[in-house]
Amino acid sequence: MDSTKDSFSSKWGLIFAAAGSAIGLGNIWLFPYRVGELGGSAFVIPYVICLIILGFIAIVGEITVGRITGSGPVGAFQKAAKLGGINEKAGAGFGWICTFVALIQAIGYILVVSWVVRFVVGSCTGSAFHATDSIQYFNVISTTQIVLWIVISIVVSAIAIIKGIEKGIERCCKFMIPAVIVLLLVLAVRVAFLPDAIEGYKYLITPRWGYLLDARTWMLALGQVFYSLSLRGSTMVVYGSYAKKSQDMISSAKHIVVLDTIASIIAAMLIIPAVFAFGKNLNSGPSLLFITLPEIFKGLPLGQFLMLLFFIAVFFASLTSLIGMLEVVVEVLQNKFKMVRWVAVILVSIVAVLLCKWFVVGNIRGVIDVLSLHLIPLCALGSGIFVFWIIPKHLVIQEIQSGHSKPIGKWMIHMGRYVFCGITILIYVLHIK
Repeated sequence: MDSTKDSFSSKWGLIFAAAGSAIGLGNIWLFPYRVGELGGSAFVIPYVICLIILGFIAIVGEITVGRITGSGPVGAFQKAAKLGGINEKAGAGFGWICTFVALIQAIGYILVVSWVVRFVVGSCTGSAFHATDSIQYFNVISTTQIVLWIVISIVVSAIAIIKGIEKGIERCCKFMIPAVIVLLLVLAVRVAFLPDAIEGYKYLITPRWGYLLDARTWMLALGQVFYSLSLRGSTMVVYGSYAKKSQDMISSAKHIVVLDTIASIIAAMLIIPAVFAFGKNLNSGPSLLFITLPEIFKGLPLGQFLMLLFFIAVFFASLTSLIGMLEVVVEVLQNKFKMVRWVAVILVSIVAVLLCKWFVVGNIRGVIDVLSLHLIPLCALGSGIFVFWIIPKHLVIQEIQSGHSKPIGKWMIHMGRYVFCGITILIYVLHIK
């Protein structure tokens, strides 16, 4: 890695930045929604299995390929192809696909972040809390002044990215991720004292076993892990390229998985019992976050304040995720086209706003399903193949070993090749059938 390249100041800088990219709407909205849709713990079981086994291995692999090559996805997979003795253009092509998928996810995220910003403002002013009809309120804010709020959301993200890795992204995530977890925990404790909240906990821990026999449940669990952990051959690769050789990849991956799991479980223990306590519909899709929960806060003492805390937490989580997605494209423009950082950030921001307005507004549900069911798992699988099959084994082991105190055997390669790649392919094929 180029010694002049910006980097994380410490192991925890990498962990919080990667966790910031991981912890977002996938945890706070999509995870509770999937739990409600797919049989409670019948979804949690495959999710946790995929998270602990496949998620951990994939994080180690993506961070490793970034650090060993010192590049984002395009340069990383091009160099990985060269190291493995295959056509470099094939590696670069795959890197461009991963970059494009990150951009697609970012433009979808921007729209939802703009809604979150509107609810933060509405919680402060009282307009969201005092709205007599939450459905009408959401319909109004999601269809008026769309471009203005999308621009506000992208500007906030761009400011952090322009400041660089250590002074921008790292500082932002070190503050926001602990804040997200604390805020969600405070709200979850409050919800625990609601009448009938126990029914939500029962739903969480009672599996509907039939769902476990459905390949779609496992595919969605796998997609949820990849979506939630930002495993798409891009963000973790970029953050790995900013990691120092002295940083422990194994320990970092463990901490990232733990933080992401904590955020998902707390969000589920907040949202699902609250929905049951107020007799709302858990399968309400995107409206769960922006219609159902505001209605619940209206029925609570200090509801406006609690609503504000919740949407601040959602804003912090979604913002750090959006930063990670946009940084992928910025890194490619800097690395491949030698752009100055601030020029690259402005260009990406303009393109993201325009694409969001033209292609995502009115179709956010479809964009999320295509990403989580098809594009993200495909990129995560391709990344795993490059790391564990194409790059020579001794180089991968040597890179993972760097910064880790205990000897790393070939077990990590075997886990990556046969467990991660094998199970991902199996679930993908079964789902397609």
